[in-house]
Amino acid sequence: MTVNPQIETPPQRAEKGAARRLDAPSSLAALRLQMLAGVLIPLALLMAAGLESWRDIVANAGDRVEWIATTVDEQTQKVVESDRLILDRAGDLLAPAGPDSAVRDPDGLRAALAGMVAGIPQIRTLWLWDAAGQPLAASRHPPAEGWPDIAGHPAYAPLRAGQTELLIPPADGEGDGDRRAFSLARRLSQSDGSLAGVAAVSVSLGYFEDFYRRATEDGPATVVRLINRDGTILASQPMMKGGAKADPACLDTRATWRPSPPDGLRTWSLNGRAALTACRLVANAPLTVTVAMDQAELDARWRRRLGWLVLLTLPVMGVLCATTALAMRRARREHRATGALHAAEARRDHAENTLLRTQRLQALDQITGGIVHDFANLLMTVRSGAEVLRRRPHTEPQREVIDAMLEAISWGERLTHNLRTFSRRPRLHLDRVRLSDMADDIAQLLRPALRGDIQLQTILPAGLWPIRVDRAEFELALLNLAVNARDAMPRGGVLRLAAANVHIDPGSRESERTGGLMGDFIRLTVADTGTGIPPDILDRIFDPFFTTKGDGQSTGLGLAQVHGLARQAGGAAIADSLVSPDPGHPPATGTTITLYLPQAVEEEWPDDGSTDGPPLPADAAASMTGKGRQILMVEDNPAVAKVIRGMLEEMGFRVQAAVTADAAQSLLTERPDISLVLSDIILPGGRNGLELAQAVRALHPGLPILLVSGYGDRVAEAESLGFIIVPKPLDSWHLRQALHRCLSFAGGA
Repeated sequence: MTVNPQIETPPQRAEKGAARRLDAPSSLAALRLQMLAGVLIPLALLMAAGLESWRDIVANAGDRVEWIATTVDEQTQKVVESDRLILDRAGDLLAPAGPDSAVRDPDGLRAALAGMVAGIPQIRTLWLWDAAGQPLAASRHPPAEGWPDIAGHPAYAPLRAGQTELLIPPADGEGDGDRRAFSLARRLSQSDGSLAGVAAVSVSLGYFEDFYRRATEDGPATVVRLINRDGTILASQPMMKGGAKADPACLDTRATWRPSPPDGLRTWSLNGRAALTACRLVANAPLTVTVAMDQAELDARWRRRLGWLVLLTLPVMGVLCATTALAMRRARREHRATGALHAAEARRDHAENTLLRTQRLQALDQITGGIVHDFANLLMTVRSGAEVLRRRPHTEPQREVIDAMLEAISWGERLTHNLRTFSRRPRLHLDRVRLSDMADDIAQLLRPALRGDIQLQTILPAGLWPIRVDRAEFELALLNLAVNARDAMPRGGVLRLAAANVHIDPGSRESERTGGLMGDFIRLTVADTGTGIPPDILDRIFDPFFTTKGDGQSTGLGLAQVHGLARQAGGAAIADSLVSPDPGHPPATGTTITLYLPQAVEEEWPDDGSTDGPPLPADAAASMTGKGRQILMVEDNPAVAKVIRGMLEEMGFRVQAAVTADAAQSLLTERPDISLVLSDIILPGGRNGLELAQAVRALHPGLPILLVSGYGDRVAEAESLGFIIVPKPLDSWHLRQALHRCLSFAGGA
């Protein structure tokens, strides 16, 4: 026989199936991790991109405010420097070596001053006052009320006292917009250092604010301020009401975050929010330039950029999640399909294993049946010879040898009996029994087989259905189970025997476990609290000749006989076991053998006087003699035929022998004086003993027929047809009883 290497064996499929079962959850876990990564990684990248974007926005804004601060600082210095040049030229008008008196008249001075400031947009007015603080001239026409004197102005006193230059901020309520201005006043001195007068230039703050507006037109949220050293805000963009104050300190020229100001301090209208601020101290004037960008503006820019990042990230995240979700859905479908495939493979493996086991048992059945048949014939011959020797005179030592031979023959007959049961050959005496009626008998049967440290519990309720079994075989099966349980409980324990009526539905779990049984059954469980049976040998315990005991301690047929009994009755036997985790301590587990025996219905019981009827009294059989009647013996084994002939002749019968069914039928035609036909079921020549018996019944009605069988393939059919059967090996007593029964039924005993 060749083996296809591409065909997987059940263990290989089981190994691959187990690998796939391990791979399926790991694949789903990997997909879940992939989905989680598909969410977390884009979010992490988004957070990183958002953080980097914020840093970039802040850095760009810092560069921007620093550039604006530098530009405004340079512009302020240029304005201050040009104003000083104008003041220098105006001072020359009052110098001792200055122009003539024509120039000193008011109109001439006004014209000279106007010429100096012509074309300079930031200067509103150029002033000249004498030493007493009285106005001399201005670059513009005087108002109707005339030019004011400065004798009482607070700025005049420092200049008269010797201060060279003074920056004068606009007075509160002086005006808004272009009318607001600050002044830069200078002391004009004589050659001897005495006060000659004061020149002042009025600088328009609107000029500065226009410049700030142009510098920040691409960033409307940028605030630029020109602050006096006393904290007064001179000019700002956006514009503010006069009198506003701010901190003129400038500790760092780089752009930094300034927090909201303390309560009560008026700031640069950032509504109390932090701002990115850069400042510059004007080098040639007591002024500070600050440029601030509101954090809200930076936040808005960042949110807009982050929104674009989110718009770019979400589709990618959605695609990743959708792809992973589809893969998970497909993986779940594959997992379910794989589970169904595994279940189908498990069912197929179970079916294959069952088929292989059935085929193996069938092969063993055939082999065992042949062995039983031949062994029964051999035992018959040996027993016949031993009984002949026993009836002859012999010495005591010879008697002991003959008794030992007969004891060995009896042991062989019991072994043949067990082998026949294993091979599921139907027994010859099936009894209708009710387990609830056998409770006391079962207890008396099993207790001697158990030790004193083993407790026997029987639960056999009164309502149990009857079953149809060979009672002797059934009791032998219970003994086998009790002995196995006893050996499995070396420290003692409990043997529990319980029975219940059950109905097995098709397709149920119980039906699957019992090989497809369905209908009404008695479920008999025999459970012990022993050490249990290892899982790797649990499926083999019903195999014939399999044993875990030492050599010579067991034949390996005990549980095989139990299995054969259940199958012979049309039921099943299954085993469950849990191995004790610690053999050194009393286990809480053990083995449970469950027998399913079909309910016996009334129609199964014959009322035609077949073999299941009660046996005749022993004394009646013992007194039976042949009286010279003719018996046709049909047997193909010469040794067995010789033994049976001897027993029959000893009973007083005359024997006509035939080897085949055809020869026997010819003898019946030739010898009408034949009183009984004794035939083996297994015959050569094409027809077996059962076919011969049916032919004899048809051709010779009323002629008694006794069938002998050591194999039993056709026993059930023979019983159903009403023939009396006697098993091999048989002795003269059993043969005499069977002949007496046949002749009694025929009315010729």
